[in-house]
Amino acid sequence: MYSFPLAESEQILNKDFANLYCDGDAFNGALYLTNERIVFVGYLLDINNKYIEEIPLVHIKEIKKDKTFFVIPNCLLVETIKERNLKFIISKRDKWYSKILEEINKL
Repeated sequence: MYSFPLAESEQILNKDFANLYCDGDAFNGALYLTNERIVFVGYLLDINNKYIEEIPLVHIKEIKKDKTFFVIPNCLLVETIKERNLKFIISKRDKWYSKILEEINKL
C-alpha cells in the first residue's frame, strides 16, 4: 500500500504512520527515513490518489521539533532549501528528529 522505489544503495532506516501538512493540503500515510532522503507516501481522498513527497537529506535547510495544540510533542517541521515548509505529525517525534539529524550529519 505504502510503496516507493529505492535507489540501489538506499536503505530504509525508520518508518511509521504519519500525517503531512503542506501547501494547504493534509495527507494520511507513512513516513520513511532512508540513508538518502525522507519520503512520505500518503493518500488524499482515497486509495487511488497516491501522493509521494520526497526530501533529499541534502535539501533540508532546517528541522525543528514542534507541538500540536501547543501541548502534544508529536510534530516535526522541515524547511527545505527550496523554501518549502512541511509539517509531519508523527509518534516518537524525538526519535525521528535524532535519526534524521544523525543521517544529515553523515553527509
